[in-house]
Amino acid sequence: MSERIRRAEKRFVTAMSILEELRLLERWGRVGNACIVGAMAYGLQVAPDIDMEIFCDKPSVQVGFAILSACVQNPRVRKARYANELDGPDQGLYFQLRYLHPGGEEWKLDMWMVAKDHPGPLSRDLVEPMRRALSDETREAILLVKEQVRAKRAAIPSIQIYEAVLEHGVRSYEEFLTWQAVAQPAGLTDWRPAAR
Repeated sequence: MSERIRRAEKRFVTAMSILEELRLLERWGRVGNACIVGAMAYGLQVAPDIDMEIFCDKPSVQVGFAILSACVQNPRVRKARYANELDGPDQGLYFQLRYLHPGGEEWKLDMWMVAKDHPGPLSRDLVEPMRRALSDETREAILLVKEQVRAKRAAIPSIQIYEAVLEHGVRSYEEFLTWQAVAQPAGLTDWRPAAR
């Protein structure tokens, strides 16, 4: 196992401990179907963040704030944010927490509350195809590109990196930049990897 994959696994363990400490899966689970999505779900964590989608009958500001209110009682939670994006392209309510880990690193927790009949695209629908498509080689390449993107403080959606590596054979940061310049991906996407 490579050092990059070990780092991603260590991040996963830390992320799970934060979720357990804040009881987020339990709290959101009372509201609807709470799913871990994004890099944490695929074992591709580089940045200190956690992404969740919560599927319920009807997104509720009051319910979301009740969960945030419970979480901010924890002294490690330093900030909370909210945005109503029901009329936007994401069609949901967005909640965010900032958690200061005992090691000194700040973690960002992004939580989207959406309706069960949300038309998509949804991160939840990417989890199983991504898990099936990844190999040790592609996982290593994705982590390499993501680490370099983070080191350069570039604002690049991870899904672009996943597509570049899994569909177009990208294996380095330089190859990714070349692919990105040609492909010019933008906005929400319903891209899914092909099974290996």
